[in-house]
Amino acid sequence: MASWSTKRRFGYFLAFVLLVVLVVGLPVFFSFYKSPTCADGKKNGNEKDIDCGGSCVRLCPADFAAPRALWSYSAGVAPGIYNALAYAENPNQSVYAEKVGYTFRLYDSAGLLVAEKRGETLVPAGQKFAVFESGIRTGQRVPLKTTFEFSDVSEWKSGKATPNPRVLSIDLEQGDSPRAEVKVSNDSANLTLSSLDVFIIIYDEADSRMAFSKTRLDAIAPRQTKTLYFTWPGAFPRPSVRKEVLFMAH
Repeated sequence: MASWSTKRRFGYFLAFVLLVVLVVGLPVFFSFYKSPTCADGKKNGNEKDIDCGGSCVRLCPADFAAPRALWSYSAGVAPGIYNALAYAENPNQSVYAEKVGYTFRLYDSAGLLVAEKRGETLVPAGQKFAVFESGIRTGQRVPLKTTFEFSDVSEWKSGKATPNPRVLSIDLEQGDSPRAEVKVSNDSANLTLSSLDVFIIIYDEADSRMAFSKTRLDAIAPRQTKTLYFTWPGAFPRPSVRKEVLFMAH
């Protein structure tokens, strides 16, 4: 068995080692150690992915479905000038995204690219919405196909679907210069709805879109009713059977 003096020397040694760890090791450790943050570019702490989820305010894009375009369409408004519209949907009911990139591409009958237009749009929570681009120049070429795609959503934010006015009636006059009057109502008791782009989409007997138009609703007060006006530069190619109105907040 070890003698008492040996045990005492061993105890002194352990105390010395502990002192070195406390005096030297801990300062060195804390000089290099950085506690996890939500902006350090690393997946650490209780994060679900890099700098998102867990205790971080930023939501992880991988936890939500990407917005999708259901269809896209372009229509001529003057020689060599087209407007394009994409009918899109955010399937996520509780999140929205700001400034999501997108690209319209217009192709001719040979499948060759005629024009390309890029932009950014709000993706509202849990609803169908329109993405619109005006004044796309095509020169002498006639586009027959329009495609649309979103870029990846870099950041989702928590939020619910925003209320929209209720459509009371749609009166459409067809002919050489079609026009529509859409009466809408704000059913809210205390919320003014403002800065809304309003789109009307015209469908034919096969339920294929064949025309669209856009106007602006600056504000509609609680319990107020307003009439919105839409026009087209030329006659529809086929008789209209169905009309749809979409609202897009800014």
